[in-house]
Amino acid sequence: MLNKRKALIGYGVYTIGKPIAKRRLKKKAPEPPPRNKKLIGGVAAGVAALGAAAGGLLFWRKRRSGSEESPAS
Repeated sequence: MLNKRKALIGYGVYTIGKPIAKRRLKKKAPEPPPRNKKLIGGVAAGVAALGAAAGGLLFWRKRRSGSEESPAS
């Protein structure tokens, strides 16, 4: 009987305390700094462009070196 009573009290404390704790944490939490979505999008586009340029240069270099090895007809 003792364990059931303690379990019931613990469940009650948890059920009542959880919303109270959430409310207090929301009040204390600082607001995150605003993000500049245009800046993030611009950086992502720049990285993608650099990757595409590097891939193109590697492809062009391989194609060019492969054409030099084949005999000229």
